Parts: sequence; C-alpha cells; structure tokens
Amino acid sequence: MIFIDDDTWPPSLHGTGMEDYFGHAWGMQHNAYLFNGTIVHEEDVPGFHHSYRFHMVDPIRFEKRIKVTFEHGHGNHLSDDWSSTVYWYQNLPSPVLTIPEVEQRLPLRPVDRVLETPLPELNDEQKVARAAAAKRMEEFVAKRDALRAERQKQIDDWETGNAAIARDVRARFDAEEG
Repeated sequence: MIFIDDDTWPPSLHGTGMEDYFGHAWGMQHNAYLFNGTIVHEEDVPGFHHSYRFHMVDPIRFEKRIKVTFEHGHGNHLSDDWSSTVYWYQNLPSPVLTIPEVEQRLPLRPVDRVLETPLPELNDEQKVARAAAAKRMEEFVAKRDALRAERQKQIDDWETGNAAIARDVRARFDAEEG
C-alpha cells in the first residue's frame, strides 16, 4: 500500500500483494528483468529472498510525503525480517541528509548473520494447516522436478536446434557480406 501526501484509508495505491508489486503474479518466482525481479530466491538460499522494483518508467509522484508499506496478510503467522532500500532524487533545495555508518547499512548475509526466530506457539488448526502446506510444497517440488526431467531431452534438442539455426544464419550473413 502506498500512501501519498495526506492519504488516509484507503491509500491511493492499494495492490493485491507483494508478488504482484514485484511483477511475479502468483508467488515469488525465479526471474530478473530490467525494472523488477528476484536476484536471490529462497529455494537457492533458504531463509533469504531478494527482490527489486525500479519505478523509473512509472514514478510515484508526491508533494509532501510518501509511505510505502506491504500488507502482512490476515492469515499470515510468519515473522519475517524485511528491509528495503529507497533512492529518492530531488532537484529542489532540501536539508542535508546523513546516512548511517556502513556497518549499519550492510544487508544480512546467509553466511554470517542468519537470524533464527522461533515461531509463536501454533494451535492445533495451525499445525494441521502448516503440515498440509509443507506436504503440498513437497508434492509440487516432486512434480515440478519430474516434469523438468521428463522434458530435459526435448529442451536439449531445442537448444541444439537453436544453435544450429544460429550457425546457419551466421554463415549465410557472412557469405552475403564476404
């Protein structure tokens, strides 16, 4: 949710979720584009996820203040540690700003500062839901990996064919230029 200037509830920009804001549609995905994407995915580095969004082609303009927030979700019992970086460019006179020392600005890194935060005690319904979600994820990963393995030969053939087509195009181009 993005509150612009004197917004009260509801804010000027009220989205459907964090994954939509980062251009991922449903669930955070492995992708990286010019203005949005994920550079570290939690499947690669468990417990860490780094996504980005640049508003260069769709700036959010404000005159007095801006507050950017993300909804935690009404049924979400996770205790995530979120951090953000914002670049704000202004051409009007403004007060001199200071920034924290480098040590205070360094991002968390998986190798040296993994934070272990225990979950709150779950009730029986939450335990069942958590186990069901873990089972669904396990089944999804198994099916996804099986599909990847099943299609590997086809994908390899496509890539080999693409390389052959590229060589042919290059040879014809070189012949015309030569």
